[in-house]
Amino acid sequence: MAGRALTVALLVALAGCAGPRAAGEPTLAADALDAAELELAEVAEVPAWRELWYGSLESLHREPSINNTQEDVLAQLGAVAFLHCPVRNLGERGVSWVRRRDWHIISSGMLMYTNDERFQVLHSEGSDDWILQIKYVQKRDNGTYECQVSTGSGTLSRLVHLHIAVPEAFILGADEHHVDAGSTINLVCIIEKSPVPPQYVFWYHNSRMINYDAARGVTVVTEPGPKTQSALAIRAAGAQHSGNYTCCAANTEPAHIYVYVSEGSDKMAATLSRNTSGARRPAAPSALLVSALLAAAGRALRPAPS
Repeated sequence: MAGRALTVALLVALAGCAGPRAAGEPTLAADALDAAELELAEVAEVPAWRELWYGSLESLHREPSINNTQEDVLAQLGAVAFLHCPVRNLGERGVSWVRRRDWHIISSGMLMYTNDERFQVLHSEGSDDWILQIKYVQKRDNGTYECQVSTGSGTLSRLVHLHIAVPEAFILGADEHHVDAGSTINLVCIIEKSPVPPQYVFWYHNSRMINYDAARGVTVVTEPGPKTQSALAIRAAGAQHSGNYTCCAANTEPAHIYVYVSEGSDKMAATLSRNTSGARRPAAPSALLVSALLAAAGRALRPAPS
């Protein structure tokens, strides 16, 4: 390489000694100068290509490394979960995702090995992170997932524990609520275990939603928060308001309560009726048994023969 550079330098010097040339006049010195410039350009490019080539070879021989710190991911029922797997110096190798519950291979590289379209691998060119995305997570998705990279010295892996949070609703008070006719029905529903507070809380009377029955004296006030609170009020309660009331929100276990609207003296009767409705009544004696008892009593009362 040094001899080639020296030759180029001599050609450049020769071209300088030849002096100026007339327009359009080809000279040996001019041709030598053009050749020298071309040679210089080629010489300048060689180190860059060599550096790139050796850099690529070096990266191919590097062993991949993985962040093997276990991670816990919390996702709310029905939301999207992202499971991360950072791998450096991956080269031409692939990253696989495995579900530990049944050792099912979910993906290898960008190829999916599941018919469940909720699963997808996200990876941007130049990024070290291979992300397993699960849409609309369900209770069955709860568990441990493992990303793996095979190397010449073994398998590198990282565990990600996915926890599905299922919000629950409960209505303050007992399973039954008694109110007098003409009074106001007041029910309070609490929704907890919800990482993201629900946007809406719905109230149902039997199977009919009543949130927007303002014309019928119904009002609903909801306060989102770590424990979302929703208050239902129904003015001037009548017999038609008796029945089952349900409080629920999206992706939330609902809560139920039975409301009795009655006149004051009927309240105890309604309670007793409900408590005894499931009780088993004693069976009536059979007609054959009654006949046998009457016959025995008749013989006992008959006078003895003289």
